[in-house]
Amino acid sequence: MKFSARVGRKVVAGVVACIALAACAPTTQRVRVSDGAAEIEARKQRQIALQAYLEDQQRLLRVSYPLLTRGSDLCGEDIRYTTGMALANSSTLLTEAFRETAESVYKLSNTVQAVYVVPGSAADKAGVRSGDTLIQLGSWPVSGNDTEVVKQALTQIKELTRNGQPLRIDVQRKGKNGMLQSQSLLITPDRACSYPVVLGNGDEVNAYADGNQVVVQRGMMRFATSDTELGLVISHEIAHNSMGHMRAKMTNYTLGTILDIATQLLLKVPTQGLFGSLGGNAFSQGFESEADYVGLYIMAQAGGDIDNAPQFWRRMATLSPGSIQSSHTATHPATPERFVALEETVREIKAKKAAGQPLTPNLKNAPDIKADPLLPPAKP
Repeated sequence: MKFSARVGRKVVAGVVACIALAACAPTTQRVRVSDGAAEIEARKQRQIALQAYLEDQQRLLRVSYPLLTRGSDLCGEDIRYTTGMALANSSTLLTEAFRETAESVYKLSNTVQAVYVVPGSAADKAGVRSGDTLIQLGSWPVSGNDTEVVKQALTQIKELTRNGQPLRIDVQRKGKNGMLQSQSLLITPDRACSYPVVLGNGDEVNAYADGNQVVVQRGMMRFATSDTELGLVISHEIAHNSMGHMRAKMTNYTLGTILDIATQLLLKVPTQGLFGSLGGNAFSQGFESEADYVGLYIMAQAGGDIDNAPQFWRRMATLSPGSIQSSHTATHPATPERFVALEETVREIKAKKAAGQPLTPNLKNAPDIKADPLLPPAKP
């Protein structure tokens, strides 16, 4: 017996209706919420979300600044000059709703403002305060009320301080009497590694370096409960950049890909990118070991506490228990060996401090690298 499509649809609709009627439903009376009350609650949640975001941004700037400046000797030619002030206006926020929250709660206007000044930074020493409105940078007048003017201001600061020359800025702020006052300030920028440390919006416990910058996900910000722990993460990623690991991995990948192409052309054997993948992962354990080693020196140069570094990475390892098992093909060092190497590095740095020696890594004889046959020669 055949059913038409129309009859079939009617049968399905009837079954769905029966299920809907028979399904369990809430038995209590629902509380009625007015649109006004819901909007007030939404406003509160936007305020909480914006506050958390700004706190993460400020914490990242505060922790990374001394690492980038005091550890700049380890960054070779990758150098820039920085002031330590973050600029923004209400237009830099993504949505209109958050702009309203920023303007009403945090007094962020459409003019370019110093929304945060890192304590102890060049801008802080020059007298710049959070909330200052920028009027002029050198001879360049700061005018406009969109995201573009913020980008232009940042570009101007970068150009005007390119060689470390002092930067004259004019700002406007409210005085004690509530009246607007103008201030002319001279900022002598700090030498720093040229790797911006930026906040990612992911919830994963992760941070990475791409050769040009360091990205720290918000999940990692929550996991690193103290500034010391966050500093360990950031210094490790700075070391990846300063030691040229990303460039080396790309070179290895390219060489492997060339071998893939040659194999397919000459031997007629499809490799499906095997040699490229192997090349990209070559020396990964050695690179991670070197980042651990050099990263602790960067942390020490910035005056950070390195005593608990091994314990932090132990806690990290609990997220991935499989790494306890030694594996020569893993991209990260086997965890037990990593802890021992970190402890040895801490002892090495402390011994240099006690002897009054410079806190510079022994690049050709690192304790966690010299026994690793996979590691390429250290950079001269």
